[in-house]
Amino acid sequence: MGMFVVEYSYTDESSAGRDDHRTDHRAWLTELVRRKVVRSSGPTADHAGATFIVQADDADAVRRLFAHDPFARAHLVEDVRVSEWTPARGDFGG
Repeated sequence: MGMFVVEYSYTDESSAGRDDHRTDHRAWLTELVRRKVVRSSGPTADHAGATFIVQADDADAVRRLFAHDPFARAHLVEDVRVSEWTPARGDFGG
């Protein structure tokens, strides 16, 4: 099982839509955190995006999973970047 970083970018135009779907988005994330699939998540300081630390078999599994995010299903995410990550220190690494 690998670790991945998922980065969302948003547009200013999607702000109202994100407000409308935030409760569902957070419920979706809460379930993934409960299952220890999403290990950490949060918005960027400028709220122009978000970052997620995800544990999964491969990048394709991560992409399939994040296609179910209520924000993604409502077309509120401008861009999604999935990168495999090798943690070396701290809570996730040696």
